[in-house]
Amino acid sequence: MAANNESSAAVYELPLPAGPPAAAGEADGHARLPETLLLKNVLWFCHLRWAVVAILGTFGLLGLFPQVLAHVGLRPTADWPLVAAGILVAGNLAFSGHARLLKESGVPRYAHINLWGQIVFDLVVLTGVVHYAGSLETNITFAYLFHIVLACIFLSGTESLAVTLIACVLYMAVLAAEDAGLVAPQTLFAGAPPRLPIAAEPWIPIWNLALALFIWLAVWYLTSHLAAMVRARDEELGETNRRLEAALEERSRHMLRTTHELKAPFAAIHATTQLLLDGQCGPLPDEARAFVQRISTRCRRLANEIQEMVQLANLRSESQGTLPHAALDVAEILRGCIGQVKPLAEERKVIIEADLAQARTVGVEEHLKMLFANLLGNAVGYSYEGGRVRVRCRPGEGGGPEVVIEDHGIGIPADKLPRVFDEYYRTDEAVRHNKQSSGLGLAIVRHVAEEHGIRIRVESCPGAGTTFHLRLAVEREPSEPDSENKENHDGLRADCR
Repeated sequence: MAANNESSAAVYELPLPAGPPAAAGEADGHARLPETLLLKNVLWFCHLRWAVVAILGTFGLLGLFPQVLAHVGLRPTADWPLVAAGILVAGNLAFSGHARLLKESGVPRYAHINLWGQIVFDLVVLTGVVHYAGSLETNITFAYLFHIVLACIFLSGTESLAVTLIACVLYMAVLAAEDAGLVAPQTLFAGAPPRLPIAAEPWIPIWNLALALFIWLAVWYLTSHLAAMVRARDEELGETNRRLEAALEERSRHMLRTTHELKAPFAAIHATTQLLLDGQCGPLPDEARAFVQRISTRCRRLANEIQEMVQLANLRSESQGTLPHAALDVAEILRGCIGQVKPLAEERKVIIEADLAQARTVGVEEHLKMLFANLLGNAVGYSYEGGRVRVRCRPGEGGGPEVVIEDHGIGIPADKLPRVFDEYYRTDEAVRHNKQSSGLGLAIVRHVAEEHGIRIRVESCPGAGTTFHLRLAVEREPSEPDSENKENHDGLRADCR
């Protein structure tokens, strides 16, 4: 932190985008959640399973004390709950480990398979628990409903029906195996009478089975219907949002065309005022000089704002394509940007102290120049007159460059810190201190950071200053841009000059 009072400094880290949203499933799977959302639910599913492990483990440990269970009318048992808990632990570690690998890779295309594996795994283990707890003597069969409901929420209607049918088949298989004598019927209740074969009293188990299957299918139908309605509504909102984005994009293109048309007139006006101020048309009276100076200052401000609007529009238009990347020395780029803001620093009597060690990264040179020029311009522009701006660059622990830009200026209030990267946002303090800023500088910084995967952490304390910590990517082999992207990039360089 620029100030000594670090304890009162507010900290904000600019979040990087998680990647483009994944498309939903094919054909009937269109109603399934996208893979990115499924991955979050996969991890949540794993966390929920730990609670089940705890319940089974606790019950198994209580089985070591038969008198406790006998006191509440239960049979002493320790083996099957602990075995079931152990199987769930092993499966949960495998599923959660796979989910974390998907999350780290940033390509969660196998989240759907992971979720299906968890559901089938749980249903099989649950079937064993149903057998040992009592397939007809207890209500534990309703535990199948948890997976049916979750499948309706996460998966498509057809897939959730498949989960429901799998649960039905597994439950009927348990009853058939118990009735055929392949496995002996079990129950949790002490002193329960032995179960009669289905042939002896067929209507009781048949009605129980039919009622359970009816409830499961009814729950599936209602839940899947409601989930489909919610997804349809969500799709409508998504389509509306896409139309709004298209309208905003069209407005942005119109603004970009307008700003391009304004560049030349403002450049001509600014050049003319400089000629008048330099005395090319003869000496000016003091009142006329002051008037021309105001025109020049206003023109320079508008020209800078137009340039930032063009830069921001070009960053947006190229964000979907592959940009030409090259191996770069961040320290060299910083030296050029410091030279660029030096006239402003001299005007405000701000001293720039640079400690720059060679640190290499890969990226688009013009974009990184935009990023650092805006950060340095803000550091100088929002410093107090006669203040200092410190710039440090060195290789980080992971090999990627680390850059710190620190000022002792007006700072940013904690409640406003998360908004400083928004377009045209300026705090009241910033407006009072520097009326020349357009409010687009940090929006440009955000776009470049998202494009290059640059992590930015901001620390600030009102009245004491602001520090930007940047961590750039490690240098790697740059890829050659195709001819179309190279032409776009050359156009961007021309616009930024």
